[in-house]
Amino acid sequence: MPVFKRALITGASSGLGRFIARDLALGGTEVVLCARRGAALTELAGELRERGGRAHAQVLDVTDVPGVQSAVAEWDERLGGFDLVLANAGVGLAEHAAEVTWEALDEVLSVNVRGALATLHAASGPMLRRGEGTLAGMSSLASLCGMPGSGAYSASKAALSTYLETLRVDLLPRGLRVVDIRPGFVHTPMTADAQHSLPFVIGVEDAARRCVRGLERGRAVVAFPRSAAWVVRAMASLPPFLWNRVAPRIARD
Repeated sequence: MPVFKRALITGASSGLGRFIARDLALGGTEVVLCARRGAALTELAGELRERGGRAHAQVLDVTDVPGVQSAVAEWDERLGGFDLVLANAGVGLAEHAAEVTWEALDEVLSVNVRGALATLHAASGPMLRRGEGTLAGMSSLASLCGMPGSGAYSASKAALSTYLETLRVDLLPRGLRVVDIRPGFVHTPMTADAQHSLPFVIGVEDAARRCVRGLERGRAVVAFPRSAAWVVRAMASLPPFLWNRVAPRIARD
């Protein structure tokens, strides 16, 4: 029997979300695949059904909060209740803070923070009424410190991580689990055009397996790879005067 019977995943059309959805569906979980790209979702849902999985495609833009609320409520009722909802949709931005446009920064915050929180909030109500379920968010090791050239991304993931930490404390007594997934660099379309090195980068299928394993075990925080997590935590602990000297070197590399 699968650990999760029914799950909803945003950002499921590509990257890490796609492979997490695949692993869950092929493991017996009925999965609602959500993303903006309808054709990619339909293709994935068809592929999973051909391989014996149960999957449904739902075109969804997480920045459309009423749309998120409606979709989560409708599918929750239709399928008999989700026991896992993963706010995975996210966008990246790698620009120097002095050069980034407000429009680009706003998109990162709208998707990575507003969209993620809207997804989790919409799912929490039905779960609380049932007294069980797992809420999860895809933050990042970048949430642990302000990475040079990635201020908007780091800030957005830090906001999500902090929200998940609060949710965990608030909802655990009510029977809900909350999982903060913090991957390092993963080979996905988001990192394909990176203009900088990707230390400790891992493959997307490996990353998806680690995410699913952490979700099934109900870990509070799923941070990987371990070597990258250790390095980022060490950087986050540096006093400001040292960080000011180290950060420019990271940016150059």
